[in-house]
Amino acid sequence: MIKKLLILTPFLAGLMFQSCSDDDFSGANLNPVSVNAEVKFAGDFSDTKAINTNVLLKNTETGAEYKGITDKDGKLVLPTVLPGKYTATVTLTLTPKQFEAYFGYPSGNEEDIVFNGAAENIAITSTNTTLSIELMAAKTVGGLVIKQIYYGGSHIKEGAVFRDQFVEIYNNSNEVMYADGLIFAQLYGTTTTGTESYHTSTGQLDWSKGEGNTKGAAANTDYVYADWVYRIPGSGIQYPIQPGKSITIAATAINHKANYTDNSGNAVNILNPDLTVDLSNADFEANFTSYTGSQYRWDIQNLNVPDLDILFVYAGKEMTLDNLGRDAYVILNATAAEYNGFTKVKSPDPRPTSERYCIQIPNSFILDAVETTTDLANNLIPKKLNTSDDAGRTYLLQGAYTSTSVIRKTAKTINGRIILKDTNNSTEDFVNIKANPKAFAN
Repeated sequence: MIKKLLILTPFLAGLMFQSCSDDDFSGANLNPVSVNAEVKFAGDFSDTKAINTNVLLKNTETGAEYKGITDKDGKLVLPTVLPGKYTATVTLTLTPKQFEAYFGYPSGNEEDIVFNGAAENIAITSTNTTLSIELMAAKTVGGLVIKQIYYGGSHIKEGAVFRDQFVEIYNNSNEVMYADGLIFAQLYGTTTTGTESYHTSTGQLDWSKGEGNTKGAAANTDYVYADWVYRIPGSGIQYPIQPGKSITIAATAINHKANYTDNSGNAVNILNPDLTVDLSNADFEANFTSYTGSQYRWDIQNLNVPDLDILFVYAGKEMTLDNLGRDAYVILNATAAEYNGFTKVKSPDPRPTSERYCIQIPNSFILDAVETTTDLANNLIPKKLNTSDDAGRTYLLQGAYTSTSVIRKTAKTINGRIILKDTNNSTEDFVNIKANPKAFAN
């Protein structure tokens, strides 16, 4: 069954924050302040109180968290918050019965309905600060989800470095899905919070100012920007994914546990096979030989594994996932004609070292999305995805080259079929494991 999620996109309507610099919070004697949070519904739900909603304030510099639940009026007081820079996350989960009692009509869904919201770059500097979050924007999510992303790679001397990277896509529904034509993309954006005129208030790039953009301000709310785009080939029914099963996309579909010879004839020895993975039986691989017209030393082709169609790459000789966690990832369905209609937009960052074009992908095409970051404190990466696609972030606790991946939690098992957790909040949905294609997390 396709699960319906009502995703809540936040707008900071009444937050009394001031522009700030790191110096604003550098004093050793910071005094706690009171923060009043009010959670509201927008549109048709504006008269409905957002009661029993979980609210989380997280200090992006220290990692300190302040939690609470809204009262009967949708309000919450957090009385002892230390001044600093914060993110806010709100979550509400309702059973179908609770949804009907809450809103007065049935949800039309057998699964729980999950509401998410988030706000970023919040500066809390004074007492009696009011945070007013407006919740809106419903979205339906399909049955294919990104299950596991192994972007960190393995040991640089004893493992396979980053060339054993893979992505696993899972059928989380009870119906057969087809991988044919599915597009996988890596998203681009600034990796540090920017304050220049070509950034938005969240610190991310202001794509409305990018050369080639014709969407106005909607460029920042209704689209994402990809600099690596791949498509699974097929006739339309060539690559079925059974319910509870997955496909693995390998950067290089070889057994990375074994010694091998690269395309230049050099021997490559793997000193500790336990640190890496065997991808020789991957379902697809990203080989760049046809795309670039030359054979790269490390881009070993497995003739028994189908190649992805490489639709767009801003630069590179092989598939490379950012091993520091500064990417975001999406899967989407778009016909060839629809994809060809997507616009190329130049990054608004005017610095020559940042010059690149990206594919402007409408959010409406996205089936699933996952945002990664370096960590959830000092190295928080400005979001590339809208809250409607991922209200959180996931990351590798041990960092790069540690043989670990991010993977969805198991929500439940029905008649032997595992259903993965999918609340459109990667902070809540993902954990770390030792990378292993087809594995499951608890």
